[in-house]
Amino acid sequence: MKRFKHAFLLILCMVPFFLAGNPESNKKKEIRVRYLVDITQPETDLFKVTVLANNLSAKNDIYNIPCIVPGTYSISDFGRFVTDFHAFDKKDRELQTEKISTDRWKISNPKKVARLEYTVEDTFDSEAEGGSISPMCGTGIESSFVLLNTFGVLGFFEGMQSEPVELTIAHKPGWMIGTALIPDENGIFYAESYDRLADSPFLTGNLTVDSTKVNGIDVKIFVYCQTESLNASSIKEVANHTLQSAGDFSGYDPVPNYAFLFCLLNKDEYAKNRFQSSGALEHSYSSVYTLHSEDLSLSDIRDIMAHEFMHILTPLNLSSEVIQPFNFMTPIPSEHIWLYEGVTEWVSEIMQLRSSQIAPGEFMDRISSKMNKAGRYEERYSLSAMSLECYTPRGQQAFPNYYQLGSLTATLLDLRLLELSAGKKGLRELFLELVHDYGKDNPFPEEDFFDTLVAQSYPEIRSFIDMYIRDSQSLPFAEYFEKIGFRYIPQKPSSNKRATMDAGITLNENKEFIAAGVGLQAKECGLRNGDIYLKLNGEAITMENARELGMKTMQNPVGTGITMVVRRDGKEITIQSKIFPRMDYHIFEEMEHLTPEQQAFRKAWSSYL
Repeated sequence: MKRFKHAFLLILCMVPFFLAGNPESNKKKEIRVRYLVDITQPETDLFKVTVLANNLSAKNDIYNIPCIVPGTYSISDFGRFVTDFHAFDKKDRELQTEKISTDRWKISNPKKVARLEYTVEDTFDSEAEGGSISPMCGTGIESSFVLLNTFGVLGFFEGMQSEPVELTIAHKPGWMIGTALIPDENGIFYAESYDRLADSPFLTGNLTVDSTKVNGIDVKIFVYCQTESLNASSIKEVANHTLQSAGDFSGYDPVPNYAFLFCLLNKDEYAKNRFQSSGALEHSYSSVYTLHSEDLSLSDIRDIMAHEFMHILTPLNLSSEVIQPFNFMTPIPSEHIWLYEGVTEWVSEIMQLRSSQIAPGEFMDRISSKMNKAGRYEERYSLSAMSLECYTPRGQQAFPNYYQLGSLTATLLDLRLLELSAGKKGLRELFLELVHDYGKDNPFPEEDFFDTLVAQSYPEIRSFIDMYIRDSQSLPFAEYFEKIGFRYIPQKPSSNKRATMDAGITLNENKEFIAAGVGLQAKECGLRNGDIYLKLNGEAITMENARELGMKTMQNPVGTGITMVVRRDGKEITIQSKIFPRMDYHIFEEMEHLTPEQQAFRKAWSSYL
């Protein structure tokens, strides 16, 4: 990477701003930290940062770049992308600094600091040591756009995380800026704290923009698309109904404004940057999407927007004291990620049912899909344990299961609440009560939250929490869905007549092949999700032969015996299995003649109370 020394005076390119925000200049306190970010030379792949500071004290002697950030539940260590870190006094004399850890710089005499200067490599194509950063959680600089997740570039002085800050961005002429913050008349962005700034991503470049209103929330959609196959208007068209259903679900306006930031990249960009994932990252007033523009359906966009948008309820307005204020430097897990991610995923689905966007049968098809996907992950791993171990390799491997198991658990919790209340109070009503009782500036006590859920609902919910959230007992799908007129069928022969080993295969963090999506037939032979494949029919499985070995095995007829050697809990286990006929799992059939009780329950479940 080319590295450039840079001056602290930046020229702001004045361009049209399409704003999704609420001016806060009338709330301004004394500003002691001002950030200047220069991205006028995107060909350098560097963010050139100047931090103007005044009236620092001896307590402000460390500058922190986030190690972890909200919504990712992983160690990022953004400090590893920082280079050429320097501090200067008012007379432009350099002050002594020392890098004391990956993400922290100690300043010898903070009282004399007038400015800091440093450069930051973008994470998209960085070769910095350490784990990769998912693109929606990182930073990217290209000739026609820049994605700036502010926490990946801007840090904070020790003891000043809660103080107000300002940000100026210098960029190429003609570029548009998309963000949930709004600049003043001089093009300067204000945030009431570093937390709010870190919670405010920017997408800059050749963007399209469109807008809508969800109840009283001003919503902007900003889109950068390399293939020009999608733009802000086409995305708004497909998502607008879903966004309106989000307003119906909440019934009020948790935020004044919201911004969707879409960075839609072509296959060449994905290949160049060696991206292994795509997706979205929620923020309180916005969300960032980095998606493959050539392999993307509009329905996928709609569903993911629904999920991210509903994070305006949790964790923005319902969160634990553990994550508010957020500790950017030390990972502190909360037991309630099942709430932030699992319940939010349930909200994104149930609101589409209750606004008649999808029929009950389609909703149950989605339930079936989630059950099958949940089967790819480690069994007997509770939502509570997953939350508390989210920063460990085991927790990271299981994390996507929040969107499956977490959502399924919320679905049954909703049904249980509706049953106990005779159709008068479900999870939506309990959820909104909690949002109103706590709110943005009043986090709930981490250890007392389950007690609060029980106190504000029914004593019977205690056993639900203990069995299905704190423990990992099998969810009672057949019992619960029969109450609303759906018959559960665990498995049946598939119309696809191709034979199968009834188990999938994926890689873990150590590049080992592990069993995933193990079906009932393979489970009866002793195979389990998470088993590490070692041998198949006596032959060691390697990266070079895995595909060929699997194809060779599947050429045998149904019923042919196979021998597998796997490692489980550090021990090698030999499993005698066979080639199976293909089965479909977790099927729901709608009952033809519902009882009056089922009809009433179905109505309460599928509509807003």
